[in-house]
Formats: sequence, C-alpha cells, structure tokens
Amino acid sequence: MVIAILVAYFIIMILVGLYASRTVKDSSDYFLGGKGAGSVLTAFRFASTFESGSMMLGVPGLGYMAGYITLNQGFLGPLGYFFSFRVFGQRVKIACDHLQSLTVPELLEKRYNSKWCKILASLAIVIGLGGSIVAQLKAMGEVFAILLDMPYISGVLVGALVIAIYSIFGGYLGNAFTNVVQGILMVGGSIILFCATNMVFFNGHFTIIGFFPALNEYLYSLGPHMLHLTAGGAMPMSTLLAMLVVSLTVGLSLPQQTVALFAMRDRHAAKMALIICAFFSFICYWSLVPSGMMANAIIPGIENADNVIPILALTVLSPFLAGIFIAGLLSAIMSTAGNMFLVVAAALSRDIFSSLLPKTYEKRPVFYDRMATVIIIAITLLIALNPPAVVFWIIVFSFTMIALTFVMPMLGLIFWKKSTKQGAIAAMIVGAVFIPVWNLIGEPYVPALMVALVLAPLLFIVISLLTQKSRTDHQKIDALFSEFAKIKAG
Repeated sequence: MVIAILVAYFIIMILVGLYASRTVKDSSDYFLGGKGAGSVLTAFRFASTFESGSMMLGVPGLGYMAGYITLNQGFLGPLGYFFSFRVFGQRVKIACDHLQSLTVPELLEKRYNSKWCKILASLAIVIGLGGSIVAQLKAMGEVFAILLDMPYISGVLVGALVIAIYSIFGGYLGNAFTNVVQGILMVGGSIILFCATNMVFFNGHFTIIGFFPALNEYLYSLGPHMLHLTAGGAMPMSTLLAMLVVSLTVGLSLPQQTVALFAMRDRHAAKMALIICAFFSFICYWSLVPSGMMANAIIPGIENADNVIPILALTVLSPFLAGIFIAGLLSAIMSTAGNMFLVVAAALSRDIFSSLLPKTYEKRPVFYDRMATVIIIAITLLIALNPPAVVFWIIVFSFTMIALTFVMPMLGLIFWKKSTKQGAIAAMIVGAVFIPVWNLIGEPYVPALMVALVLAPLLFIVISLLTQKSRTDHQKIDALFSEFAKIKAG
C-alpha cells in the first residue's frame, strides 16, 4: 500500500512538471515562471521551500529530545512570513521589475553597478546552496531506508530522478505546481500524524480540551527542562537572537526564497500569500511538534532525533495513512531540493556562463539553463551517494554563509539610498569568506553568525558612508525609490 501511494505520488509530480514545460519559452519562464505567479503558487513555493525536511523531521525530533525549546521556531515562522511579504516582499518585487532582473546576483549587480557583487553572490549560491542540496538528498535517502527498507543509494537515486524530471523540464512553474501538491501533502500528513498520536497518547480517545495540561504534566515528569523555551539554558540567548534575525530577514537573506518574490504576478499577490503561508506554518508546526513530544510516551528510548517521526508514523498509522504521511515527508525534502536546484542553476547559467560567453548563451538560453540544472543535479547526486563525513559541518555554516552574504546588500537595495558597492562588497565578503574561515579557525564558543551579525552591518554602513563621493548612480536610485513610494499610495 505504501509503495503504491508513493508511486502514484511520483507519477503525479512528473506529469505536473512535463505539463509545465509547455510554458517555458525563455529564461524568464524557466527561472521565474514568466513572473506570473499568483498568491497560491507564491505561498506554497515560498513556504514549502522554507519549511523543508527540517520542519517534518528535525524540529519535531528536537521536541522529542528537549520539549518546548522547539516552540521557538513555531513562533518565528509566521513572523518571518510577515516580514518577507509585508515589509520586504513588495519592495523586492518592485526592484526586480524596475531593474529588469531574473536572479538575485543580477539584481545586486544592477543596483550597485558592480560585477564583483554578482560574482560573490553567484559563488555563495553555488557553494552554500550546493552543500544544502547534498544534505536534502542525503535526508531523502535516509527516509527511504528507514521507512521502506530500501537501500540508501536506491532511495537517493529514485528521489533525485523524480526531482530532476520536473525541475529540468518544468522549470519554476514545474516546481511551483508540484509545491502546491507537496504543500497540501505536508499539511495533511501533519494533521493525520497529530490525530493518530493524540489518540494513542490518550489511550484511544482524541483529546483537545485538556490536551496541553496533560502533555505538560507528562513532559514535566521527564524533566523540568522540557517545559523551558531554552531547555533549561541549553540554548543560549545568543542563538535565539540569531534565529530571530535570520527568521525576520528570510525573504532577503536566502536567494531560494527571494526568487519567489521575484516571480509574483504583481506586488499585491504578497498580501494573500502571507495569509496562506501563516496558516501553513501554524498547522504544520502545531501538529508535528506536539506529536514529537507525545512520542516519548509511545516510542521511548530513541537516540537519533531524525528517526523519531518516521518511527512514530509507522507505529501509530495504518499502512494507507502511513503512505500519505511518507509522501508528505518526502514532499518537504523534494520541494526544497527542487527549488534549490533551479536557483543554483540560474547562478551557473544566467550569472556566470552568460557573463563569460554572452553571445553563446543568448543563442539558446533555455537549453543552457536546463544544462546547468542537469550539471547541478549530477554533481550533488554524486556527492550524496557517498557523502563525506564533513558534510554535516559544511551544512552548518553554509546556511549562515548564504544569509550573511545577502542580507545587508539586499536591505540596502530596498531601504537605503546611500548604500554603495564598496559597502555591499565588504558585507558580502563577511558572509562568503569570514563565515567559513571563522568556522575553521575561530573561537568555538563564539558562533560565527553572532560575530558576522555585528561585523557585516558595521562594515556595510561605515564603508558606504566613507565612499559616498564615488557614487554615480543617484538618478537611477532616485527613480527606484520613487517606485517604492507608490506602495504607500496604494
């Protein structure tokens, strides 16, 4: 039954991608869906990529181990969506259209009149997101191995093949349409697991009234730290602050999220997308995290947090419902990986290859866009088949590297007229160079993200102020900020 459901799911994903391929005529269609995505496509594209496998596996697994500490992300998720769509989203969309850009590196190049901004941004995307893709493929292989007793390599190959087909052919719309299906499965699977776990926890009775008092009493019996948002001090305030900053700027600091704002039909699509994303996040978090906490009473003694939710699903769900949940779990991983493939491919073809060989690229842009996607899939797949031991540490700093490379120049782009290319480059170097170096040789008790959160803004502001005389873009920037002023006018 489980296999049949997954086969049907994979076939649907492939058919959706092939159907979307009929709309791809140029690079704008391939990477941004022709900039015609409405609220629903934008919301599911943004949310399913951002939440990813960490929400379906890692966060509820941490809830199993440490209790209420995981609720921090449940609060931060909707807040991040609010800032992404209401504070940043409309300005990002206006800047993308006004400067006629298809990628984040291209947008930074045009705003700051600097090839170096484009180069640094492209390298950060290829290295940082490339490492993240390997992690997603690795997680997918492990899910197949745990839930379906399938060899790890076979699981990676099957999942990567399905993603490859709908990403290579369908481009942005192929991913966006599948994201809607995947997002629905993620929400449905989360609700199903919560209801089933709830009934087992309460001895066959589904309970809402009195649920949290009973859960709190049980968690307290495991240890008082289970009821603390810092796990009794296990999570330092510096980490919570870093999580807050990253969550608030996710629409700017993560290119795989920013392109969803680029692809909106118009800036008004952001308003309804915010509501959809907030409900998506609320339902998933507040279904999965309590399920992870209740799992202590159902499957005690699990040492690997990532195994908690898969084992719980097989324990409390029927084969049919387990199949639906597994499809939702794989959806979380596949949606993130597929969208990252396209962002990295855009950096390779649109930002790097077209800069080196513009005449060659312009002859067959979609062909080279698709070839770049093939190359990224092939390279990351080869690494994921036999991932090195250091992959974990690569992933740890790849996220911070990406976030700190983009956050300050993107904030300057939409909010500060006086920002200069020199300031942007300095801030980007903090993310692209300082983060990796600090993780290798820095003080282990001082997180690289915390140092960079101070250093990047400081350099960006000071150097921009010191280099005002070198600016020659006053007229262009004034025109851009005139467009921003129209937001308040309606």
